[in-house]
Amino acid sequence: MSTSDGLSKMELNIQISSPKGRLLNRLSSFPSNSSPLHSKGVPLSSDNNNNNNNNWWEWGGSNLSGVACMVISSISYSFMGLFVKLLSVSGVPSSEVVLCRCTIVAVLAGAGLKRMRHPLLGSPEVRQLVLARAFVGYIALSTYFYSIQVLPLRDATVLNFTMPIFTAILAALMLNERWGKREAAGTFFSFLGVILVSQPQFMFSGDATVDPMNNIAVGIVAALLGSSLGALSYVIVRSIGRQGEPPLVCVFAFAAFSAPFSAVAMFFQGLKVPILIEAAGLVMVGLTAFTAQVFLTRGLQLEKAAKASSLQHLKVRICLIF
Repeated sequence: MSTSDGLSKMELNIQISSPKGRLLNRLSSFPSNSSPLHSKGVPLSSDNNNNNNNNWWEWGGSNLSGVACMVISSISYSFMGLFVKLLSVSGVPSSEVVLCRCTIVAVLAGAGLKRMRHPLLGSPEVRQLVLARAFVGYIALSTYFYSIQVLPLRDATVLNFTMPIFTAILAALMLNERWGKREAAGTFFSFLGVILVSQPQFMFSGDATVDPMNNIAVGIVAALLGSSLGALSYVIVRSIGRQGEPPLVCVFAFAAFSAPFSAVAMFFQGLKVPILIEAAGLVMVGLTAFTAQVFLTRGLQLEKAAKASSLQHLKVRICLIF
């Protein structure tokens, strides 16, 4: 082998191992209409334990840190659901709650990204996925909030817990993430346990006839729709995370995209000027939502989508306390 051939191979190896080379590898496995969102060759954030990150939400953690993120996210979401329910009792419209939530989250996430000097909508190669996550997430959020308002909190939470099932199926189809028999059995029995513990009224009330036009039936359909769309949103978030984007990108884009639609919906649904206690509740919805979103996004970066979403069964236990 000549010296020039050796230098050429050395230069090629350097290019492949450089950040630019890794970016080209990622782009080569980017989603298309005929392939999953990611090929198996794309490294996960949890696989890169030697990353030098400057932010506490970007540690190159182990699987345990991904589980911890999902636990914190589940707790935060439970408290957010409680505040949403209390505001609905006070007569605050759901669109107003969503608007306040999105505004607070967008401000906090945008400030964090500005401080990091990172593009608000992420790198150009992931921007389409970021916008898709924002659109799907907004519809899922709106249907979830509606189901909370028309259903008992336990019922809405149980229906929302169908999300791990949808997530596991979509992750297997779109991310090539294995969903084996053990994982499937664990997801099924976890969901069955949630039903038996919570005993939702729409299943245990003894009323076998449900008017399809009443709010309960519509709330059930809305909750299931929100769960399926939420699962799709989880898969997209994990896909973006596998590209190495910071969690705040998804958090900001989702909130910024949802806020204008919430304002339009509030125009038709009406505005209630909140009193002091209601204003405090709206602020708490925003703060708990921001915490939940950041840890959820980071947890999905570090853990498989099916396992990460199944950890949300903790919300049921917390709701039983409420």
